[in-house]
Amino acid sequence: MVLSVFVIIVLAVILGKSGFIADGVDRGLMRIMVNILLPCLIFDRIMHTDAFSDPQNIWLPPFLGFLLTAIGIGIGFFVALIFRSSVTGLSSPRSKRTFAASVGLLNYGFIPVPLVAVLFPNDDRTMGVLFLYYIGSEFSIWTLVLFCLYGQLNKKSLRKLLNTPIIAIMLAVPLNMIWHSNILSAKLKSILHLSDFIFDGQCGTIHLLGTAAVPMLLFVIGITISKLLVMDNIKLRWHKTWRITIWSVLIRLFIMPVIILSFVILLPCTIEIKRILVVYSAMNSAIFTVVLAKHYNGCEKTALDTITSNTILSIITLPIWIALGFYILSKL
Repeated sequence: MVLSVFVIIVLAVILGKSGFIADGVDRGLMRIMVNILLPCLIFDRIMHTDAFSDPQNIWLPPFLGFLLTAIGIGIGFFVALIFRSSVTGLSSPRSKRTFAASVGLLNYGFIPVPLVAVLFPNDDRTMGVLFLYYIGSEFSIWTLVLFCLYGQLNKKSLRKLLNTPIIAIMLAVPLNMIWHSNILSAKLKSILHLSDFIFDGQCGTIHLLGTAAVPMLLFVIGITISKLLVMDNIKLRWHKTWRITIWSVLIRLFIMPVIILSFVILLPCTIEIKRILVVYSAMNSAIFTVVLAKHYNGCEKTALDTITSNTILSIITLPIWIALGFYILSKL
């Protein structure tokens, strides 16, 4: 099942590098995906789940999403500051801060959303909990990650928290809780059911648009990777940055999975939270960090070297960590 996700990504990479996809198309696809398709997927899955009847599924996922980023950044800083530049390949304070941010922020949305859709089909509980992790990870970007890159926070960065997916989550969760409570009368619920052509879980407008979000996410990832691969001469960059590559892969694809799977074993929480932790354990660095480094005083080349290396190798490690995580879950 995991292979099917990567097949779509590889197809998009091939199309992106072949010139089949015109310049600028990816930006339009990204806007459609972020502002329309992903919010519809969020509404569709959250409104049809009963996962939030357990309070733990509401407060713990955002906390863990923030905590996992903090742990990754902390390990990145430890390596960057303790070891010499001849060992890490990080020669300036700016590159060290960027490295810590890049290994710290995992891919919390673009890969996990389609993976959860494939691994747990028709499981609205797990997908609903994933979107609450999304809140914690998003909050960590505009606080921890920006502070790491830029050295300070401001109102402009915090305003970035009010993006379309976050607004959709913040609206859908309380609406879900109201719908599944006794607050609404049976008569009012029957009136609201008249709008099933929009909200119906099988053929409503929001469901159909949300379904399109998964392949669109994968295509956007593939096109983005194809652009990363041509931004620089890969062979030349390898000779200059192999130390960064080794540390990036070691932290993001080996140390962090062990830490996150330890949470799966030791943390007393719901099965939905443990499943999302298993998926997160296998994640590569978030490609979005390259954009952040460019606009918030980071070192773009360091972010590119860090993210490209563990993103490519995650194709091999991702199914291994997920298989191990599922094995651990079966024994708990």
